[in-house]
Amino acid sequence: MKKPAAVWLPENIADGYAIQAWSRGEADAPAQLRAFRCIVEEIAGTYAMSFDPESDRQTSFAEGRRHVGRVIVGITKLNLGTIPEAEQRIAARRTPTIRKGRPNG
Repeated sequence: MKKPAAVWLPENIADGYAIQAWSRGEADAPAQLRAFRCIVEEIAGTYAMSFDPESDRQTSFAEGRRHVGRVIVGITKLNLGTIPEAEQRIAARRTPTIRKGRPNG
């Protein structure tokens, strides 16, 4: 079984500098893209195989990392204009209705 590193470090030190600059709000556009790609592709392992034939636990851990990456990628592809409309539909479903004189929902 492979032992995970104590600290998740990018393979390329320039990616680490880009992530640090991004976290301070000082990264230019190329550094932001570099940090994003490193986080999604390398650190989260979003597109990597998560199955570890030697350990269900390692597989589960890798799937958790992949999930974070997939959520981040999903947010970048989400049409944010649809969120208020979706919230209104959800709120409408929660509006109680009255059936046979009693609230339902």
